[in-house]
Amino acid sequence: MKVTHNKYVDKPISKKQSEQENKIYSVLEKLPRPERKFNLTLDQKKWWYWFGCEFLETRKFSKLDLIHLQNAAVSLDQRNKIISKVNKLNAEDPDGIAGWVQTFKNNTSNITGYQTSYDKATKQLDDVSRHFGLSFSDRKRLGEHNTTDPNQTVLFDKFLEELYS
Repeated sequence: MKVTHNKYVDKPISKKQSEQENKIYSVLEKLPRPERKFNLTLDQKKWWYWFGCEFLETRKFSKLDLIHLQNAAVSLDQRNKIISKVNKLNAEDPDGIAGWVQTFKNNTSNITGYQTSYDKATKQLDDVSRHFGLSFSDRKRLGEHNTTDPNQTVLFDKFLEELYS
């Protein structure tokens, strides 16, 4: 039994389809405005432009990466608002931890939802940063090339080469 998938069947692609693919994968030189469908607030749009300029500096930012830009803008806005809320709660608390630790009537304690949301937003920002190599360690890791064996090839590259040749 022979199984084929439409994507891998050798069939000529149209010029229009080829141009669309090139447009999607080409490196952006100018930051586009956020689409309305992204539903960004004014604060989130501010972070869109701030992160967008940084992402353009990587010279690897494409149209498909706009979702990462949206995640970064929303996450940083969320994180900043959580910090503001926690700081207000902590100012009213004699121990100064009300925004991070909740204490129940039976004297048990646990982290607050603010702490959990803060951690998740921070992780999201770290993931986006790693994706674009924005930290020192990520830039070093992205720039490293393993030159131990020049005859070692990447199997996936060979697969793609065979597929499209």
